[in-house]
Amino acid sequence: MTQQNADALTKAFAAADAGDPSLLVALYADDMTWAGFTVEGAVRLYTKGEFLGAFGVVAKLDEARNEVVHCDVVGDEIVTANVHIYRRLGDTVLDTTMVMVHRFVDGQVKFGNDMVPSSFEQFWASVGITG
Repeated sequence: MTQQNADALTKAFAAADAGDPSLLVALYADDMTWAGFTVEGAVRLYTKGEFLGAFGVVAKLDEARNEVVHCDVVGDEIVTANVHIYRRLGDTVLDTTMVMVHRFVDGQVKFGNDMVPSSFEQFWASVGITG
């Protein structure tokens, strides 16, 4: 089941990058909890709505892409994904890889977290966009 989840995750990110976020929205359970980074570099817990709302911040950029470049499956529920993230506003660029961990329950992500390099918050500070 976990390889199916990894495949679904990869397809959902690809579809979202192509302009169709519906697979990504459906992949995350309505009651999910996500431990993730703010643009200022702090870690906080997000609900599904807050987590998906981060795409509104990304929409302020000139260019943004997220590509799952590799997944590892762990046991029956966990998928880790190396996600290449590209962000550009004007001449300022973030081009790096983050790691996302997803715990699937019944085919949906119920819990997750991410880890970003320090260049993530440096980019957001330099472009002056806050969450």
